Amino acid sequence: MVPHGRVHPAAAASSSDFSGEMNQSAASSDPSSSPPYSFHFEKPLPPTAAAPPPADARRYQQLPPAPQPGTYVVQMPKDKVFRVPPPENARLFQHYTRRARRRARCSCARVCSWLLLALVLLAAALAASAAVVYLVFKPRQPDYTLLSLAVSGLGGILGNASSTAAPAPVAFSPEFDATVRADNPNGKIGVHYEGGGSHVAVSYGGVRLADGAWPAFYQGPRNVTVLVATAKGSGIRFSERLLGDIAAAGRLRWVPFDVDVKVPVRLQVGGVRTWAVPVRVRCAVVVDRLAADAKVVSKSCRVKARFLFWKD
Repeated sequence: MVPHGRVHPAAAASSSDFSGEMNQSAASSDPSSSPPYSFHFEKPLPPTAAAPPPADARRYQQLPPAPQPGTYVVQMPKDKVFRVPPPENARLFQHYTRRARRRARCSCARVCSWLLLALVLLAAALAASAAVVYLVFKPRQPDYTLLSLAVSGLGGILGNASSTAAPAPVAFSPEFDATVRADNPNGKIGVHYEGGGSHVAVSYGGVRLADGAWPAFYQGPRNVTVLVATAKGSGIRFSERLLGDIAAAGRLRWVPFDVDVKVPVRLQVGGVRTWAVPVRVRCAVVVDRLAADAKVVSKSCRVKARFLFWKD
């Protein structure tokens, strides 16, 4: 007992059983006497474990384990977590990369093979078409003949060369009118001559004297057309040697000229017109004098065309 009826809490907590017995003995010995203070001590109940949650609650609620003392739990967003991939991932990446490259090479080879096959089939189809055209239509190459060559603008060469004094440098403006006969011997094939892109040139001894163009026209099957191609030059100056050669050829009545013609040609078979193919004609012609009424003494023409199925 402590004065004023107080008990230390530690003593009360540690002697709960003993106090209960003392109260019982005191009450039984002297029922008339009641102590000024009564003490009642209860034994604390042992801690009971919390009732486990139902099975359904445990299924949907999984609490993380409690951290150990002296540890820290740091929470970070998932997109901020960087992981180092295991080594086998690098091997898998290399494997898939090599396989993708092999597939790409196989695809390129396959595409090239198909393109090559398509080109071969196209070439075979073109060859078969050319053979059919050759056997059915039997195309022949047109024939070109130079009938006459009128010369003007060179009449002063003879007087200038025959003078005893040194010839003064004179500029000439020659003009040539070439009359050409074009013969189309094909019975089912027409010929379109296009003026655009054509060229006519007249030269002497390798020196070009005049330039012009071929007239545009259509020549039907089995048709003969006579046309005139004009070539003009200006400011032509001859050297002393070349001037003497032309004058001597004029006195001998044997003046040679070269006439070169290049003209785009399209063939028409029925309602089908082919692509433009250049036809080249080179004629070597000799006239008797440098005049508009000059007569052709000698002539020869050669034709070059890129029609492989034509025959001369």
